[in-house]
Amino acid sequence: MDRNEKALHSFGQRLTQLRKERNLSIPDLAARTGLDARHIGRIEAGEVNILVSTVFKLAKGLGVSPGELL
Repeated sequence: MDRNEKALHSFGQRLTQLRKERNLSIPDLAARTGLDARHIGRIEAGEVNILVSTVFKLAKGLGVSPGELL
């Protein structure tokens, strides 16, 4: 696993952790962010690279700062 893959995987784990701490399902988070639930699932799995704007949407949907998500 290269450095980029590790970063994507770590981000996905952090996203999953924060989502579960807030008792949100992936569809719940999708509704809060306007993102597709399948896309969020792929982010959590570390399968996709995301835009900075997506980080901000996810952070807002979770009620955390982007820095807490990263």
